[in-house]
Amino acid sequence: MAALGSVVVLFLQPAPELSHLAKMVLRYAVTLWLCIVGVPHITTFAWKHRKRMRPWFNQLLQMIRNRELKLGPSSSDISLSKLPNAGGVESMSSTPERGEPNHRPVMLAGVQSVQSGPYALFPPNPRPYSSSTLSAEQASELIFNTVQLAGLKMDEPPEILSIDAGPTLQTISFRLPARLQLSDLVKKRDDLANHIGQDQGFAVASSAFPSSAAFVIPHQERAFVYMSDLVNELREFSKTAQLPMVFGKDMEGKPVLVDLAKLPHLLVAGFTGSGKSVYINGLLTSLATTRSPQQVKFLLIDPKMVELMMYTGLPHLISPPVTDPMRVSLALKKIVVEMEKRYTRFAQVGARNLLQYNRNHPQEQIPYIVTVIDEYADLMVLAKTDVEDTVQRLTQMGRAAGIHLIMGTQRPSVDVVTGVIKSNLPSRVAFQLRSVYDYKTVLDTGNPHLLGGGDGICMLNGGGQKRFQSAAISADDDETTQYIEKLKSYWRNDMRMDKADSEQVNESSSVFATIFEEVETEQMATESVEQNPLSEFPTGEWADLEEEEEPLINESVYEQVIRLARDHNGVSGRLLQQALNIDYITAATYVDQLSKEGKVAPEYDPETGLKPWLVDSRESDEKLLLRVQRMICETRSTRSTDIQQALGMRKEKVLQLMGQLVKLDFLLPPTSTKGGYTLAWDEDRIQSFLDNEEE
Repeated sequence: MAALGSVVVLFLQPAPELSHLAKMVLRYAVTLWLCIVGVPHITTFAWKHRKRMRPWFNQLLQMIRNRELKLGPSSSDISLSKLPNAGGVESMSSTPERGEPNHRPVMLAGVQSVQSGPYALFPPNPRPYSSSTLSAEQASELIFNTVQLAGLKMDEPPEILSIDAGPTLQTISFRLPARLQLSDLVKKRDDLANHIGQDQGFAVASSAFPSSAAFVIPHQERAFVYMSDLVNELREFSKTAQLPMVFGKDMEGKPVLVDLAKLPHLLVAGFTGSGKSVYINGLLTSLATTRSPQQVKFLLIDPKMVELMMYTGLPHLISPPVTDPMRVSLALKKIVVEMEKRYTRFAQVGARNLLQYNRNHPQEQIPYIVTVIDEYADLMVLAKTDVEDTVQRLTQMGRAAGIHLIMGTQRPSVDVVTGVIKSNLPSRVAFQLRSVYDYKTVLDTGNPHLLGGGDGICMLNGGGQKRFQSAAISADDDETTQYIEKLKSYWRNDMRMDKADSEQVNESSSVFATIFEEVETEQMATESVEQNPLSEFPTGEWADLEEEEEPLINESVYEQVIRLARDHNGVSGRLLQQALNIDYITAATYVDQLSKEGKVAPEYDPETGLKPWLVDSRESDEKLLLRVQRMICETRSTRSTDIQQALGMRKEKVLQLMGQLVKLDFLLPPTSTKGGYTLAWDEDRIQSFLDNEEE
C-alpha cells in the first residue's frame, strides 16, 4: 500500500520535496517486500523445481568460469622462481602449503605470462555437474525400501545426516536404527546393490557421524572432470609444488593435487577402457602447463606407438617418444648416467639434492627429468633383465637427482610388478582391472568394485587409499589433440622470445649437456621441419638415440671382469662399477657380453643380486658329472645349493647331474618333498674313489 501510494504521488508530479520523499518511501517499501515476501517465495519455487532449473544453473556457472579463464590473472600473481623444500608427502587438499616460490617466471610473447597462457588453452567442460544427485527425502526412502528388500529390519525411513556428491559417486550418510549394525549391511552388500540396481560401484562404508553408516551410490549420469575445472587450484598449487600434477576429484568433488617430487615415483595400472592413458595424459599436461622446458624434461616410452606419439615436437621432450623396445634399455641407461653425473656435481658443490643445487646456483639450473613408460609389461617380456635392473636403480636413487618415473601397465601380475620393483614404488594408482589378484598386486587389497572410465584408487607413499575420478583434457579426442598442438605452439613461441636466456641455461647446465650432445644445428632443424612437421622442434639432445652404438669392449678390462665374476661366483653392473671404477653403461655392456658368451647366467639370482658364474660351456657332461661326484665325496654334502655355489653352476644343471648320479647308484633320490638326496655309497667306496682320482 505504501508503494502504491508513492507511485500515485509521483504520477501527480508534486513539489520537489514531496517527490523526493515519495521516492524514498517507494524504495524502502519495495526492499522490505522483497526481503519478507519475494525471497522466500522465489526460494520455495526454485527448490520445488530444482531438477528443471539445475541445467540452467550449471550453464550459468560454466559461463562465469569461462569468463574468468579468458580474463586470467595478472603476470604478478605467481612467481615460479623458487620452490620450498620437498620434505614429506604433499597433502591432497585443495589448499596449498604456504612457502617461498622458487622457479624463474617464464614470459610469453607479448605481455601474457605462463600463468595465463597455458591455463587458458584447456577446453571447457560441457557437463561439470551431475543431474542425478538424490535429495534427502529421496535418499531416505531409497535406503528404507532397499534395506527392507534385503531382509533387514528397519521400522521407518532413516535420518539422513549428509549427502556428499562427487562427479562419479554420491555418499549418503544416515543414522542406523536400533538393532541394525553396520556389519549387517556389509554382509548384505550384494543384495543391497541388486535392489538398488548398481552392481558395480556400490559400497557400504562407515561414516564420520556416530552410530551411522553410508551408502556409496554411483550417479546414473556422471559429471565430466576436465582439467579446465581445476585450473585455479592448479595455478595456486604450482606456487609451492616442484612437479605439480592433477589427479582429478575425490568422492566429495574436492580437487586431488599431488607433487610428483614427493612421491617420488608412480605406478599406474588399469586395463583397456579403464582410463589409464587419459590419466597419464592429464599428468603430463599438468607438468607441461605449469613448468617450462628449462624446468622439466620428459622421456616418453611408448611401445604401442599410439598413446604418447601426439607429444612429438613438444619442447619438453628429451627425444622423440621411444617406440622400439630394444632401444628402451639404452634410453634408460642414459638416464642412469645422467643421474650419476648429477650426484658427482652435487658432491663437488656440497648439495644434497637438485632443489638445493638449483637454489644455490640460480645461473646453472638443472631441469627435472620425468620418465613415462606407457606399457611396462611389454618391456618386461622383450628385455626383462636390462629394463628391470635399470628401473630398479632409478627408483632407488633417482629422487635426489630430480629424476622421477611414471610407469603404466595393463597387466600388473607378479612377474611384471616384481617384489623388487614394488618395494621401490610405494605410490600406486589402480583403475579397473581384470581380476582380484591384480588389485592385490597393486593395492595389497581385494576388489574395490571400480566403474571404469577414470574411476580409480590412489595409494600414495604407502598411506591410505583414496578414491577419485581422474581428470581428462577432453572427452573428445580431437579436442585433446588440438590442445596438445596449442600447447606445443605456446612453448615454441615462448622459446623464440626467450631464446638467448634459454641458451644460457643449457650451456651452464654442463652436467645435462654432456650426456645429450647437440647433433643438429638450427638450420638443419628448420630443414627437417619442412620435410616432417612432427619434428618441428627436435631437441637434438637424444636425436642420435636410434643410431648410437654401445661402448667397445676393452680386452684388458674384460679380463679383470672375468676374474671378478669368477671370484664372486657371479657378476652385476654395480659390482663392476665399484671394483673397476667405470660408468654404468660400460659395466652393463660387460655384463651383457658375459651373458652372450655363456659365462654367466642370463637372469639375476634374487638371493645374491648377481648373475651366477657358469662353468666353461665347452666342458662335457661327463667331466661335469665327475666334478660333482668328487665334490660330494670330499665334503660328504649332497645339498644342491652348496654344489651350485662351489662350482658356479646353475641350479637346473646341478639337479640334472644329481639325477644322473641317482641312475649310477651313487645317490639315493629324495624320499619326501622336504627331503634331499643322500649318499648311496659307503665310506670304503668313497675313499677308494678319492684314491683313484688322486692317482
